[in-house]
Amino acid sequence: MALATAIILPNGARLLDQTVAQAVFFEFQRDVLQLRREANRSGSAITVLSAGAEPENPTERTLALREGWSYALTPALAIDEAGACAPGEAILMRNAAPIMRLRVEGADCRFIRYLPAPGRR
Repeated sequence: MALATAIILPNGARLLDQTVAQAVFFEFQRDVLQLRREANRSGSAITVLSAGAEPENPTERTLALREGWSYALTPALAIDEAGACAPGEAILMRNAAPIMRLRVEGADCRFIRYLPAPGRR
């Protein structure tokens, strides 16, 4: 019984961590797509800034993630008035540790997960 607990418990915790990371990613993606719709409906461009940045005008926004989670965008994500996104990268972090690296390549603002090239962090 102790051996089974020693094997299952760490794997269960890792599985829970992965599930929470996926949920945060989906929430992040949902929030970006809501801003995309807003830009398209209003006809005004929106810039999504990295977490912790202070918006200086009404067209700049930040996203709120779960407690302990943050994100960094490189560069700031530009969504034009038609709702198209510029290429960029995002890193989702939990307690300042990078958990997931994302890239947006198409105008549809959909992030995909990727692994950076060796030697690049």
